[in-house]
Amino acid sequence: MNICKCFQCNTCGTQIDCRIGMSNRDVQPFQFACPQCEERISFVFGTQNGELTGASEVEDFKGPFTGANPFVDLHLDFPAYYGEYQMGMTTFLRVTRELGQAGYQHLNQRLTMLNVLYPLEKELRSTITQYKRGDIENFSKTCVKIPGVALKSRKKQDVLAALFTSTSVMSSPFTIHEHNSEISSKSSELFMWLHQQHRDKTIHFVEEILGNNFLKNLHNDCLSLYPKLVSMDLPFRPAFFYDYADTEHLGQIPARLSTADFEACSNFYKDLAEVFARQLTFLAGVNNLIKRGDSDLFESTMKVTKAQKVRPELESLNSFANVDLGSKLAFIDDCFYRVDMNAVDNKLRNGIAHYKYEYKESTQTVTYYPSKEGMSREKYHEISFMAFIRKSLLLFREIHSVNHIMKAALFYCVLVLDKEI
Repeated sequence: MNICKCFQCNTCGTQIDCRIGMSNRDVQPFQFACPQCEERISFVFGTQNGELTGASEVEDFKGPFTGANPFVDLHLDFPAYYGEYQMGMTTFLRVTRELGQAGYQHLNQRLTMLNVLYPLEKELRSTITQYKRGDIENFSKTCVKIPGVALKSRKKQDVLAALFTSTSVMSSPFTIHEHNSEISSKSSELFMWLHQQHRDKTIHFVEEILGNNFLKNLHNDCLSLYPKLVSMDLPFRPAFFYDYADTEHLGQIPARLSTADFEACSNFYKDLAEVFARQLTFLAGVNNLIKRGDSDLFESTMKVTKAQKVRPELESLNSFANVDLGSKLAFIDDCFYRVDMNAVDNKLRNGIAHYKYEYKESTQTVTYYPSKEGMSREKYHEISFMAFIRKSLLLFREIHSVNHIMKAALFYCVLVLDKEI
Protein backbone atom coordinates (compact mmCIF):
# COMPACT_ATOMS: atom_id res chain seq x y z
CA MET A 1 0.00 0.00 0.00
CA ASN A 2 1.17 3.53 -0.80
CA ILE A 3 0.02 6.81 0.73
CA CYS A 4 0.47 10.11 -1.09
CA LYS A 5 0.79 13.36 0.84
CA CYS A 6 1.98 16.90 0.25
CA PHE A 7 3.94 18.64 3.03
CA GLN A 8 4.78 22.31 3.47
CA CYS A 9 8.06 23.04 5.25
CA ASN A 10 7.57 25.07 8.44
CA THR A 11 10.80 27.02 7.87
CA CYS A 12 10.88 28.03 4.21
CA GLY A 13 7.37 27.15 2.99
CA THR A 14 8.58 24.76 0.29
CA GLN A 15 5.94 22.20 -0.68
CA ILE A 16 7.21 18.63 -1.04
CA ASP A 17 5.32 15.77 -2.66
CA CYS A 18 5.73 12.53 -0.76
CA ARG A 19 4.73 8.98 -1.64
CA ILE A 20 5.06 6.59 1.31
CA GLY A 21 5.34 2.86 0.75
CA MET A 22 4.14 0.89 3.76
CA SER A 23 6.31 -1.76 5.39
CA ASN A 24 5.11 -4.66 7.54
CA ARG A 25 6.94 -3.20 10.54
CA ASP A 26 4.46 -2.39 13.32
CA VAL A 27 5.77 1.12 14.00
CA GLN A 28 7.04 3.09 10.99
CA PRO A 29 8.92 6.34 11.64
CA PHE A 30 9.83 8.37 8.56
CA GLN A 31 12.22 11.26 8.21
CA PHE A 32 13.64 13.42 5.45
CA ALA A 33 14.98 16.95 5.07
CA CYS A 34 13.58 19.87 3.13
CA PRO A 35 15.68 20.19 -0.04
CA GLN A 36 15.69 23.98 0.26
CA CYS A 37 16.49 24.75 3.90
CA GLU A 38 17.52 21.41 5.52
CA GLU A 39 14.59 21.46 7.96
CA ARG A 40 14.09 17.95 9.34
CA ILE A 41 10.60 16.63 8.62
CA SER A 42 9.40 13.53 10.45
CA PHE A 43 6.24 11.57 11.16
CA VAL A 44 5.28 8.13 12.46
CA PHE A 45 2.70 5.55 11.38
CA GLY A 46 1.56 2.90 13.85
CA THR A 47 1.36 4.98 17.03
CA GLN A 48 -1.31 7.19 18.51
CA ASN A 49 1.09 10.11 18.78
CA GLY A 50 2.56 10.03 15.30
CA GLU A 51 2.91 13.81 15.27
CA LEU A 52 4.21 15.50 12.14
CA THR A 53 7.16 17.78 12.92
CA GLY A 54 9.07 20.20 10.73
CA ALA A 55 6.19 20.65 8.30
CA SER A 56 2.43 20.81 7.99
CA GLU A 57 0.31 18.66 5.75
CA VAL A 58 -1.34 20.43 2.83
CA GLU A 59 -4.99 19.71 3.65
CA ASP A 60 -6.52 20.46 0.26
CA PHE A 61 -4.01 18.34 -1.65
CA LYS A 62 -5.55 16.13 -4.32
CA GLY A 63 -3.49 13.67 -6.32
CA PRO A 64 -1.89 12.80 -8.54
CA PHE A 65 1.32 14.78 -8.20
CA THR A 66 1.98 17.23 -11.05
CA GLY A 67 5.77 17.32 -10.85
CA ALA A 68 5.78 20.99 -9.83
CA ASN A 69 7.18 20.24 -6.35
CA PRO A 70 10.26 18.32 -5.16
CA PHE A 71 9.37 14.65 -4.84
CA VAL A 72 10.43 11.97 -2.35
CA ASP A 73 9.47 8.28 -2.43
CA LEU A 74 9.84 6.81 1.06
CA HIS A 75 9.95 3.20 2.24
CA LEU A 76 11.52 1.82 5.43
CA ASP A 77 12.59 -1.47 3.88
CA PHE A 78 14.16 -0.18 0.65
CA PRO A 79 16.35 2.70 -0.53
CA ALA A 80 14.38 5.94 -0.79
CA TYR A 81 14.02 7.63 -4.17
CA TYR A 82 14.41 11.38 -4.71
CA GLY A 83 13.86 12.86 -8.13
CA GLU A 84 11.19 13.03 -10.78
CA TYR A 85 7.78 11.66 -9.93
CA GLN A 86 6.59 8.79 -12.11
CA MET A 87 3.04 7.63 -11.65
CA GLY A 88 2.88 3.94 -10.72
CA MET A 89 6.67 3.59 -10.40
CA THR A 90 6.63 2.93 -6.66
CA THR A 91 9.66 2.03 -4.56
CA PHE A 92 8.38 -1.53 -4.30
CA LEU A 93 8.12 -1.82 -8.09
CA ARG A 94 11.61 -0.35 -8.58
CA VAL A 95 13.08 -2.85 -6.11
CA THR A 96 11.38 -5.93 -7.54
CA ARG A 97 12.39 -4.94 -11.06
CA GLU A 98 16.03 -4.57 -10.06
CA LEU A 99 16.29 -7.63 -7.83
CA GLY A 100 14.00 -10.04 -9.63
CA GLN A 101 11.44 -12.23 -7.93
CA ALA A 102 13.89 -14.66 -6.30
CA GLY A 103 16.10 -11.89 -4.91
CA TYR A 104 13.13 -9.97 -3.58
CA GLN A 105 11.63 -13.05 -1.92
CA HIS A 106 14.84 -13.81 -0.06
CA LEU A 107 15.18 -10.18 1.00
CA ASN A 108 11.56 -10.17 2.17
CA GLN A 109 12.17 -13.27 4.32
CA ARG A 110 14.96 -11.47 6.15
CA LEU A 111 12.86 -8.36 6.66
CA THR A 112 9.98 -10.47 7.96
CA MET A 113 12.35 -12.18 10.40
CA LEU A 114 13.62 -8.79 11.54
CA ASN A 115 10.04 -7.66 12.20
CA VAL A 116 9.68 -10.60 14.59
CA LEU A 117 13.06 -10.20 16.30
CA TYR A 118 13.64 -6.48 16.75
CA PRO A 119 11.01 -6.13 19.54
CA LEU A 120 13.13 -8.62 21.55
CA GLU A 121 16.11 -6.28 21.77
CA LYS A 122 15.54 -5.72 25.51
CA GLU A 123 15.51 -9.48 26.12
CA LEU A 124 18.80 -9.85 24.25
CA ARG A 125 20.33 -6.96 26.20
CA SER A 126 19.19 -8.51 29.47
CA THR A 127 20.55 -11.93 28.47
CA ILE A 128 23.97 -10.45 27.75
CA THR A 129 23.93 -8.38 30.95
CA GLN A 130 23.16 -11.42 33.10
CA TYR A 131 25.85 -13.46 31.32
CA LYS A 132 28.46 -10.77 31.99
CA ARG A 133 27.39 -10.65 35.65
CA GLY A 134 27.68 -14.41 35.93
CA ASP A 135 24.05 -14.57 37.10
CA ILE A 136 23.05 -17.87 35.52
CA GLU A 137 19.72 -17.90 37.35
CA ASN A 138 18.50 -14.77 35.60
CA PHE A 139 20.39 -15.63 32.42
CA SER A 140 18.29 -18.79 32.17
CA LYS A 141 15.10 -16.72 32.50
CA THR A 142 15.95 -14.22 29.78
CA CYS A 143 17.66 -16.30 27.09
CA VAL A 144 14.70 -18.65 26.65
CA LYS A 145 12.54 -15.68 25.61
CA ILE A 146 14.50 -15.56 22.36
CA PRO A 147 13.15 -17.96 19.69
CA GLY A 148 15.21 -21.13 19.27
CA VAL A 149 17.24 -20.67 22.45
CA ALA A 150 17.27 -23.20 25.28
CA LEU A 151 19.60 -23.64 28.24
CA LYS A 152 20.18 -27.39 28.54
CA SER A 153 22.09 -27.19 31.82
CA ARG A 154 24.18 -24.79 33.83
CA LYS A 155 27.44 -26.29 32.64
CA LYS A 156 29.71 -23.64 31.16
CA GLN A 157 29.57 -25.14 27.67
CA ASP A 158 25.76 -25.10 27.70
CA VAL A 159 25.69 -21.51 28.94
CA LEU A 160 28.04 -20.55 26.11
CA ALA A 161 25.90 -22.43 23.60
CA ALA A 162 22.76 -20.58 24.74
CA LEU A 163 24.57 -17.24 24.67
CA PHE A 164 25.95 -17.68 21.16
CA THR A 165 22.62 -19.01 19.91
CA SER A 166 20.95 -15.88 21.30
CA THR A 167 23.30 -13.50 19.52
CA SER A 168 23.23 -15.54 16.31
CA VAL A 169 19.43 -15.70 16.21
CA MET A 170 18.99 -12.00 16.96
CA SER A 171 21.57 -10.93 14.38
CA SER A 172 20.54 -13.47 11.73
CA PRO A 173 18.69 -10.99 9.47
CA PHE A 174 21.83 -8.85 9.35
CA THR A 175 24.28 -11.63 8.49
CA ILE A 176 24.75 -14.34 5.86
CA HIS A 177 23.71 -17.77 7.14
CA GLU A 178 25.92 -19.82 4.84
CA HIS A 179 29.04 -17.87 5.80
CA ASN A 180 28.21 -18.11 9.52
CA SER A 181 27.76 -21.87 9.31
CA GLU A 182 31.00 -22.40 7.41
CA ILE A 183 33.22 -20.28 9.64
CA SER A 184 31.70 -21.77 12.80
CA SER A 185 32.52 -25.35 11.80
CA LYS A 186 35.97 -24.52 10.39
CA SER A 187 36.95 -22.56 13.49
CA SER A 188 36.36 -25.58 15.72
CA GLU A 189 38.46 -27.71 13.38
CA LEU A 190 41.19 -25.06 13.42
CA PHE A 191 41.63 -25.13 17.20
CA MET A 192 41.74 -28.90 17.25
CA TRP A 193 44.43 -28.77 14.56
CA LEU A 194 46.40 -26.20 16.57
CA HIS A 195 46.11 -28.40 19.66
CA GLN A 196 47.60 -31.30 17.72
CA GLN A 197 50.28 -29.39 15.78
CA HIS A 198 51.39 -26.71 18.27
CA ARG A 199 49.97 -27.93 21.56
CA ASP A 200 52.28 -26.20 24.03
CA LYS A 201 52.32 -22.83 22.27
CA THR A 202 48.55 -22.93 21.71
CA ILE A 203 47.98 -23.58 25.40
CA HIS A 204 50.43 -20.77 26.20
CA PHE A 205 48.51 -18.39 23.93
CA VAL A 206 45.20 -19.31 25.53
CA GLU A 207 46.58 -19.02 29.04
CA GLU A 208 48.01 -15.58 28.23
CA ILE A 209 44.78 -14.12 26.85
CA LEU A 210 42.84 -15.67 29.74
CA GLY A 211 45.31 -14.52 32.38
CA ASN A 212 45.31 -10.88 31.28
CA ASN A 213 41.51 -10.96 30.68
CA PHE A 214 42.01 -10.03 27.02
CA LEU A 215 39.72 -12.79 25.75
CA LYS A 216 37.02 -12.08 28.33
CA ASN A 217 37.09 -8.32 27.75
CA LEU A 218 37.10 -8.69 23.98
CA HIS A 219 34.24 -11.17 24.12
CA ASN A 220 32.23 -8.78 26.28
CA ASP A 221 32.99 -5.92 23.89
CA CYS A 222 31.63 -7.99 21.02
CA LEU A 223 28.52 -8.95 22.95
CA SER A 224 27.69 -5.31 23.69
CA LEU A 225 27.33 -4.62 19.96
CA TYR A 226 24.47 -7.04 19.31
CA PRO A 227 21.69 -5.24 21.21
CA LYS A 228 22.86 -1.93 19.70
CA LEU A 229 22.57 -3.39 16.21
CA VAL A 230 19.09 -4.78 16.79
CA SER A 231 17.90 -1.50 18.31
CA MET A 232 19.10 0.28 15.15
CA ASP A 233 17.19 -1.90 12.71
CA LEU A 234 15.63 1.08 10.92
CA PRO A 235 18.69 2.50 9.12
CA PHE A 236 20.04 -0.98 8.38
CA ARG A 237 16.89 -2.33 6.69
CA PRO A 238 17.47 -0.69 3.27
CA ALA A 239 21.15 -1.71 3.36
CA PHE A 240 20.08 -5.36 2.97
CA PHE A 241 19.02 -4.44 -0.58
CA TYR A 242 22.66 -4.25 -1.65
CA ASP A 243 23.25 -7.90 -0.84
CA TYR A 244 21.27 -8.52 -4.01
CA ALA A 245 21.88 -5.43 -6.15
CA ASP A 246 24.96 -3.89 -7.77
CA THR A 247 27.03 -2.95 -4.72
CA GLU A 248 29.72 -1.13 -6.72
CA HIS A 249 27.30 1.66 -7.49
CA LEU A 250 24.88 0.81 -4.68
CA GLY A 251 22.28 -0.25 -7.21
CA GLN A 252 20.47 1.83 -9.78
CA ILE A 253 18.12 3.35 -7.21
CA PRO A 254 19.35 6.63 -5.65
CA ALA A 255 20.73 5.50 -2.32
CA ARG A 256 19.06 7.28 0.57
CA LEU A 257 17.26 6.26 3.72
CA SER A 258 13.69 6.99 4.76
CA THR A 259 14.59 7.31 8.42
CA ALA A 260 17.97 8.16 9.86
CA ASP A 261 19.91 9.55 12.79
CA PHE A 262 23.45 10.01 11.57
CA GLU A 263 24.85 10.86 15.00
CA ALA A 264 23.66 7.55 16.47
CA CYS A 265 24.90 5.65 13.44
CA SER A 266 28.31 7.34 13.51
CA ASN A 267 28.74 6.43 17.18
CA PHE A 268 27.91 2.82 16.40
CA TYR A 269 30.47 2.79 13.60
CA LYS A 270 33.14 4.04 16.01
CA ASP A 271 32.24 1.23 18.40
CA LEU A 272 32.46 -1.31 15.58
CA ALA A 273 35.86 -0.05 14.46
CA GLU A 274 37.28 -0.09 17.98
CA VAL A 275 36.12 -3.64 18.68
CA PHE A 276 37.32 -4.90 15.30
CA ALA A 277 40.74 -3.35 15.91
CA ARG A 278 41.02 -5.38 19.13
CA GLN A 279 39.79 -8.49 17.33
CA LEU A 280 42.70 -8.11 14.93
CA THR A 281 45.07 -8.72 17.85
CA PHE A 282 43.32 -12.02 18.48
CA LEU A 283 43.47 -12.89 14.76
CA ALA A 284 47.17 -12.00 14.64
CA GLY A 285 47.92 -14.36 17.52
CA VAL A 286 46.06 -17.23 15.90
CA ASN A 287 47.65 -16.47 12.53
CA ASN A 288 51.13 -16.48 14.06
CA LEU A 289 50.37 -19.86 15.64
CA ILE A 290 49.27 -21.29 12.32
CA LYS A 291 52.19 -19.88 10.31
CA ARG A 292 55.07 -20.06 12.78
CA GLY A 293 53.85 -22.06 15.77
CA ASP A 294 54.13 -19.11 18.18
CA SER A 295 51.48 -16.44 18.81
CA ASP A 296 54.18 -13.81 19.49
CA LEU A 297 56.19 -14.50 16.34
CA PHE A 298 55.40 -12.13 13.45
CA GLU A 299 56.71 -12.55 9.92
CA SER A 300 60.43 -11.73 9.96
CA THR A 301 60.55 -9.25 7.07
CA MET A 302 57.81 -7.16 8.67
CA LYS A 303 59.78 -6.73 11.87
CA VAL A 304 62.31 -4.47 10.19
CA THR A 305 61.64 -1.09 8.52
CA LYS A 306 63.17 0.00 5.22
CA ALA A 307 65.77 1.84 7.28
CA GLN A 308 66.67 -1.51 8.90
CA LYS A 309 65.26 -0.48 12.26
CA VAL A 310 63.42 -3.01 14.39
CA ARG A 311 59.70 -2.41 14.84
CA PRO A 312 59.06 -2.54 18.60
CA GLU A 313 55.33 -3.00 17.95
CA LEU A 314 56.04 -6.46 16.50
CA GLU A 315 58.20 -7.75 19.34
CA SER A 316 55.22 -9.56 20.83
CA LEU A 317 51.46 -9.88 20.54
CA ASN A 318 51.12 -7.63 23.59
CA SER A 319 53.06 -4.88 21.76
CA PHE A 320 51.02 -5.42 18.62
CA ALA A 321 47.82 -4.72 20.57
CA ASN A 322 48.78 -1.01 20.70
CA VAL A 323 49.00 -0.65 16.90
CA ASP A 324 46.23 1.32 15.22
CA LEU A 325 43.59 -0.31 13.03
CA GLY A 326 45.09 0.60 9.66
CA SER A 327 48.59 -0.70 10.46
CA LYS A 328 47.39 -3.90 12.12
CA LEU A 329 45.98 -5.22 8.86
CA ALA A 330 49.29 -4.63 7.10
CA PHE A 331 51.25 -6.54 9.76
CA ILE A 332 49.17 -9.74 9.62
CA ASP A 333 50.77 -11.73 6.83
CA ASP A 334 48.48 -13.77 4.57
CA CYS A 335 45.86 -14.06 7.29
CA PHE A 336 44.00 -17.36 7.52
CA TYR A 337 40.79 -15.32 7.86
CA ARG A 338 40.09 -13.16 4.81
CA VAL A 339 38.98 -9.73 5.99
CA ASP A 340 36.44 -8.03 3.72
CA MET A 341 38.34 -4.84 2.91
CA ASN A 342 35.13 -3.18 1.75
CA ALA A 343 34.16 -3.12 5.42
CA VAL A 344 37.35 -1.48 6.71
CA ASP A 345 37.97 2.20 6.06
CA ASN A 346 40.52 3.65 8.46
CA LYS A 347 40.26 7.15 6.95
CA LEU A 348 36.52 7.15 7.51
CA ARG A 349 37.02 5.82 11.01
CA ASN A 350 39.54 8.60 11.79
CA GLY A 351 37.29 11.32 10.43
CA ILE A 352 34.31 10.09 12.44
CA ALA A 353 36.26 9.30 15.62
CA HIS A 354 37.87 12.76 15.73
CA TYR A 355 34.61 14.53 14.95
CA LYS A 356 35.99 15.91 11.68
CA TYR A 357 32.99 15.50 9.46
CA GLU A 358 29.94 17.34 8.16
CA TYR A 359 26.57 15.87 7.34
CA LYS A 360 24.13 17.39 4.84
CA GLU A 361 20.75 15.91 5.66
CA SER A 362 18.89 16.91 2.49
CA THR A 363 21.28 14.92 0.28
CA GLN A 364 22.39 12.51 3.04
CA THR A 365 26.04 13.17 2.25
CA VAL A 366 28.87 12.74 4.75
CA THR A 367 31.99 14.83 4.17
CA TYR A 368 34.93 13.78 6.35
CA TYR A 369 38.47 15.06 6.85
CA PRO A 370 40.84 12.25 7.92
CA SER A 371 44.17 14.04 7.46
CA LYS A 372 46.16 15.97 10.05
CA GLU A 373 46.07 19.51 8.65
CA GLY A 374 46.48 21.66 11.72
CA MET A 375 43.60 24.10 11.90
CA SER A 376 42.66 23.72 8.25
CA ARG A 377 40.16 21.40 6.61
CA GLU A 378 41.03 21.09 2.94
CA LYS A 379 41.57 17.42 2.10
CA TYR A 380 38.24 15.68 2.30
CA HIS A 381 36.34 12.59 1.21
CA GLU A 382 32.63 12.14 0.65
CA ILE A 383 30.40 9.16 1.18
CA SER A 384 26.64 8.79 1.02
CA PHE A 385 24.85 7.93 4.24
CA MET A 386 23.62 4.72 2.60
CA ALA A 387 27.18 3.71 1.69
CA PHE A 388 28.21 4.53 5.27
CA ILE A 389 25.46 2.30 6.65
CA ARG A 390 26.47 -0.41 4.21
CA LYS A 391 30.07 -0.24 5.47
CA SER A 392 28.77 -0.45 9.03
CA LEU A 393 26.76 -3.55 8.16
CA LEU A 394 29.76 -5.21 6.50
CA LEU A 395 31.98 -4.32 9.46
CA PHE A 396 29.49 -5.85 11.88
CA ARG A 397 29.54 -9.01 9.78
CA GLU A 398 33.32 -9.13 10.11
CA ILE A 399 33.03 -8.79 13.88
CA HIS A 400 30.37 -11.48 13.99
CA SER A 401 32.58 -13.80 11.94
CA VAL A 402 35.61 -13.27 14.16
CA ASN A 403 33.32 -13.80 17.14
CA HIS A 404 32.72 -17.31 15.78
CA ILE A 405 36.48 -17.91 15.91
CA MET A 406 36.54 -16.57 19.47
CA LYS A 407 33.66 -18.91 20.27
CA ALA A 408 35.83 -21.82 19.13
CA ALA A 409 38.62 -20.57 21.41
CA LEU A 410 36.22 -20.36 24.37
CA PHE A 411 34.90 -23.88 23.80
CA TYR A 412 38.49 -25.09 23.42
CA CYS A 413 39.26 -23.60 26.84
CA VAL A 414 36.23 -25.22 28.45
CA LEU A 415 35.99 -28.59 26.75
CA VAL A 416 39.63 -29.43 25.95
CA LEU A 417 41.66 -27.57 28.56
CA ASP A 418 39.01 -27.55 31.30
CA LYS A 419 39.79 -23.93 32.17
CA GLU A 420 37.63 -21.25 33.74
CA ILE A 421 36.68 -18.41 31.45
